[in-house]
Amino acid sequence: MMNDAELRERTKKTAALLFHTLKGGTGFETWKKFDKALARELSMFFTGRLYSREVLSQKQRELCAVASLTVLHRTREVRAHIHAALNVGATRREVAEVIFQQVTYGGMPVVVDALDVYAEVLAERGEPFPAEDGAST
Repeated sequence: MMNDAELRERTKKTAALLFHTLKGGTGFETWKKFDKALARELSMFFTGRLYSREVLSQKQRELCAVASLTVLHRTREVRAHIHAALNVGATRREVAEVIFQQVTYGGMPVVVDALDVYAEVLAERGEPFPAEDGAST
């Protein structure tokens, strides 16, 4: 069991790893405006405990998040987790494939919206579309 200081440090480290390329921050910035103490507790649970578990790799965890958020049509959150997936080693093709796979579960409209978000993320990062460079990354 981690003490509070260790959990805070783990939370910061995991958040930096996942979301350092995300401009505008994560939901945490919004949560703090309403309740700082609760925001801290939520962040320490999600980022410090759940997202830092080692049962799945960070790449696997983020690809799962991209898939789930695509089907749920949560475009703001899918943006954050596309950044995170790329930050922890998912290739551009893997992210696109995970999004395309969701047509079976959520339909083409959510896939198109997630691909639009993905295109914006690639532009923000200065990275090409997977099919543009012919690479498998």
